[in-house]
Amino acid sequence: MKDFGYVLQNFFTHKDFLAPAEQIPGTMFTPLHFIFAAIVLAIVIVGAIVLVKHPNAIKTTFIILWASMTVFEVVKIVWESTSGKTVGIEWTGILPLYACSIYMYAMPFAIWGKGWVKQAACGYVCTLGMLGGTVNFVYPMTVLPSYSCISFAGFHTFLYHGAMLFTCIVMLASGYHRYTHIRRAFEPFLACIPTLILSIPANIVNYTVGADYMFFRGDSAFLPAIFGSVPDPLVTVIIYALYILVPAAFYLPSLISQKIKFSRKKSESI
Repeated sequence: MKDFGYVLQNFFTHKDFLAPAEQIPGTMFTPLHFIFAAIVLAIVIVGAIVLVKHPNAIKTTFIILWASMTVFEVVKIVWESTSGKTVGIEWTGILPLYACSIYMYAMPFAIWGKGWVKQAACGYVCTLGMLGGTVNFVYPMTVLPSYSCISFAGFHTFLYHGAMLFTCIVMLASGYHRYTHIRRAFEPFLACIPTLILSIPANIVNYTVGADYMFFRGDSAFLPAIFGSVPDPLVTVIIYALYILVPAAFYLPSLISQKIKFSRKKSESI
């Protein structure tokens, strides 16, 4: 078993040159993983509470977060593509075509967009973005099976998903975005638009090189146990349905409530 000094000395070491994961402190589901995740989550929550008290700084903070995470993602891709035993792009896993990658593409519209465009971008952050950020704190399946949380790759995944959660908390707590005041039947489905847009290049790559970006082929995490014998095209249809319905579920209570109120007012006026 390696010690803490090992992970510090190998902070920037590619997984190709590291000891087996079970010998490294801070890999998946180790005590260090949970402690580190808890510390980052506490910083995220406290930082969001503080920022909400300074509403004039919210937009600037969002810009800084978005720019920082985008640059960090590019640096991570370059680092991982050039520091391993084989230099080159791993087309099946390193491209920014994951469900959580949408944060980078949606945030400019959440910051500078207007109307339904802004609502769609913020909707992603506060639904699928929130869920993805939360899951990756507990189960960072793309990084911690190989790296310690105390590593360049580990820092990247926790900072990135921490930024997603931070943004969501601030948006909801400040009123920047809300699940309520939904009056039109299509509004609950705006939140899935960023996901549907990224699904196009994701599935082109998936069905070209055999990848599983955005889980559309059901080959990642626990999904093979569920979709093991299901044809890929059918899995893709099911995942599409989930990407549409899950975000909408956050807004449907408001829509239903508004419809009930309208019906009551209409019946009272008769």
